Amino acid sequence: MRFFVIATSLVATVICVLAPSGAFAQNEDVFIVPRVPVQAQADSAGAAKRSAIEQGRRRAMDILLRRLTAESDWVYLPSLLRDEPATATVGGVDGRSPIAISPELLLTLENGFVVYGEKSSAKTYRAFITYRFEPDTVRNLLRSSRIPYSESQTRTALVLPVLQTSTNTYLWEPRNPWMAAWKARPYTHELTPITAPLGDLEDAARISADGALRLEPAGLSAMAENYGVSQVVIAVAQLVQADGEDKLTVRLIDGYRTAPASDAVAGDAMGLNQIGPAINAAPQPVVGSKVGDTLASTIVTGPSGDFPNLALRAIELVLANYSADWKSKTLIDYAKETVLTTTAFFDGVEEWASIRAALIETQLVEAVQVSALSRRGAEMRMRIFGDPTRLVTALESRDLVLWSETGARWFIATPDTAAQFKGQRFLRAEGPSALFNATTRPESRASDFDNSNDFRRAYDDKVDR
Repeated sequence: MRFFVIATSLVATVICVLAPSGAFAQNEDVFIVPRVPVQAQADSAGAAKRSAIEQGRRRAMDILLRRLTAESDWVYLPSLLRDEPATATVGGVDGRSPIAISPELLLTLENGFVVYGEKSSAKTYRAFITYRFEPDTVRNLLRSSRIPYSESQTRTALVLPVLQTSTNTYLWEPRNPWMAAWKARPYTHELTPITAPLGDLEDAARISADGALRLEPAGLSAMAENYGVSQVVIAVAQLVQADGEDKLTVRLIDGYRTAPASDAVAGDAMGLNQIGPAINAAPQPVVGSKVGDTLASTIVTGPSGDFPNLALRAIELVLANYSADWKSKTLIDYAKETVLTTTAFFDGVEEWASIRAALIETQLVEAVQVSALSRRGAEMRMRIFGDPTRLVTALESRDLVLWSETGARWFIATPDTAAQFKGQRFLRAEGPSALFNATTRPESRASDFDNSNDFRRAYDDKVDR
């Protein structure tokens, strides 16, 4: 059971338990599988519809389980659509065991569905269905089989789908079926969410297909600003047609990336550039390393004349490749636990609220106990799953910095506040809490705890509103 506790000399108050609501509602987007195509035929329209809905449910669960887990663990997952059990046997790596999902269990895993564009006749049914699954039930399913999983999302990126053929290059043209494929279903529920542009006249004026291929900074910056994203990905697809077969070669290229405030400290999030020992390698960027890098690639082939299905297959494969690195850095491994002695720095109730909400929402954090609280900081013990580097990456996507100067104590803050404290000598001092040794911030000393109850009430009032 996950919890968040503030412990004072007078009372220990439970702040949050599993499945918080309201301001602390967890991000459940990754447990939604949108617009699954279904079709079935039966003796009646009603029977065909029921069959199609169940078929879609099985396919959606297959998609979800593989979205959340590493490819190396897919042997522990059943193939529900093909009605095949997991190929692994009991007693796998770190006690992993295969998952079995009965029709009855599958129904309990689902939390509802929405139907789009249904078409039916006397004996057939076709539609697109979005399925929503119960997060806690799915988590418990994976946890009981000891299979690590990730549900942390990166920031959403904008994709510019450029199609190259033997005769032309397409981006905004109405005849660009590659753009149409990216718009056919949403990809904002992936661990690495990505969204397609509107493709209106304003977009066409901002950047051309050739400009996108050249990674033209001005045009890509304008696109990022217009869509409110920090990254633009160029999805380059090269189509070769020969002997009745289509071959589609796809590359996702890191076309543009803003420099978020966290970049000033992210490269040193593990204390590598400070005086004293380095305890680990600096974390990699959320996805990819720098502009111009290939983030993922794939090649698919199929019979000519069915480009939409070929394109959808290519998108699914390349997105799985795209998310693999991020997933590996944020997997929740229940077989390993670590306790971190942590100091939180913040500049007022807003920053403390963002830190608390992020820790509560992050499944990598099992429990947090706050032993002391002032207007400028908090002393905590965090029990986490796995090693701290994964939490560093997960919190980075939430605009928080988690770092250590020596490996003995950890620190957490927003990027701007972290920049004020990182590398200061008192953070590496042995003995009492760094928060109370901060001679450069006298307002953060223990005397501030006289007003900590007022601070907590002000915070809780804010959350209630």
